[in-house]
Amino acid sequence: MFCVDIYSKPDLYDAIHKNYKADNNFISKIAKRTGGPVLELAAGTGRLAKSILDLGLNYTGIDISKEFLKVAKKKYNKKAKFFNSDMRKFKFKKKYKFIFIGFNSFLHLRNKKEALLCLNSVKAHLLSDGVFLASLYIPDPSFLYREENKLFPASEIFQFNGDDCQIMETNKYNAKTQMNSLIWYIKKNGEIEKEQYRFDLRMFYPHEMDIIFNEAGLKIEKKYGDYKFSSINTSSNMQIYLCKKA
Repeated sequence: MFCVDIYSKPDLYDAIHKNYKADNNFISKIAKRTGGPVLELAAGTGRLAKSILDLGLNYTGIDISKEFLKVAKKKYNKKAKFFNSDMRKFKFKKKYKFIFIGFNSFLHLRNKKEALLCLNSVKAHLLSDGVFLASLYIPDPSFLYREENKLFPASEIFQFNGDDCQIMETNKYNAKTQMNSLIWYIKKNGEIEKEQYRFDLRMFYPHEMDIIFNEAGLKIEKKYGDYKFSSINTSSNMQIYLCKKA
């Protein structure tokens, strides 16, 4: 077994998420209501950029992965702008009407300090009537405390380089740091490949997000529990926030 950075493999990442469209409609509706210009944090290969551009809005995306950005720039050419930048400390002269971070990318912020750095940068780039959207999972104990070293399915079967593939994963959760360490394996044509894709996701609980937004000077305007605009409740598996400057 040897380790590979999943964020250096944009072709594989796009193949895994090719059919994931759960958040597109939700985010495009918020963007249409809010207007542009729009800034996406952790934009990746630009999966969500198309829905913004289809509205005729000015779109900019940032990501820390140069490999992902190469794909995004090639995909959209001059229709959108993409920059290699860290969401914890990005800096542009321009301000935005709508800033968003989707698909659990907020969980790559490893602690409260990093979360505040990101949100302070967001606030500095929001127009006075601008809106910030963050979408992330609510931590689920049945997922975090699964049997260690046991492989669990983490994706549907997808096509990659002509083969039927599926992501299988293990995880180990550290309750003290709230860090969930995952290892992905590719199951190709029924066999587990030797490559390991390791990454960590920091779990943020809803009550913690309330505190972090407040400390960052952002006021929560709406909380949703799914991409159907349902109010968040005890059975929700998502926490989706719409915020403005306090």
